[in-house]
Amino acid sequence: MGWDPDSFGPQISRVQVELYTPGYRVTGEMSTRFRRVADILNLTGSTHLNVEQASVVEYSETASATHSGSTVMVAVDAILFGTSAGVDDSANPDLVVQKRPVRIDVALHPFWLTGTVHVPYGSQATDVLNVADPFLALTDVTVTSAAFPGFNRSAPILAVQRKVAEMLVVSDDAGPGSALEDIIPEDEARSWLPPEVES
Repeated sequence: MGWDPDSFGPQISRVQVELYTPGYRVTGEMSTRFRRVADILNLTGSTHLNVEQASVVEYSETASATHSGSTVMVAVDAILFGTSAGVDDSANPDLVVQKRPVRIDVALHPFWLTGTVHVPYGSQATDVLNVADPFLALTDVTVTSAAFPGFNRSAPILAVQRKVAEMLVVSDDAGPGSALEDIIPEDEARSWLPPEVES
């Protein structure tokens, strides 16, 4: 019996994706082992994503034509943000790190994204800029554009490329220590402190 690489790790599944670049919206299907849209974009291992049965539309109101193809290759570096359907975007319970929600606005011309980013307790909201992954997951997101007034989108979760974000506006943040007692009871935290040294 030969070795079957597909017998190890998550199975490949087909997912619907919607990718946004500065000038185009690309929709179609991808084959992937990953469950979360941020992982699909962060762990691609390639300079381009192959989107199958794809449609490409320009944002401009004067552009009415839709370009279609059996495969469209989208440069990962050109993707501002993306969403997916047909995958489970919930976190793996075995890998969950306790986090707190922070409401932010993200400017990626020509779009404004308003959503929630989740940062570990004890961290500043700005620490999300220091992680290694190019794409950052946002939840409960709305997308608008002053350049294209008819453009309005919402998504339960999407992934946004950090390095092309022109601004991140923290609009609601209770602070790095907020609700820490919900994770570590005060009595337990005090037990970690070193004993006082008698003079």
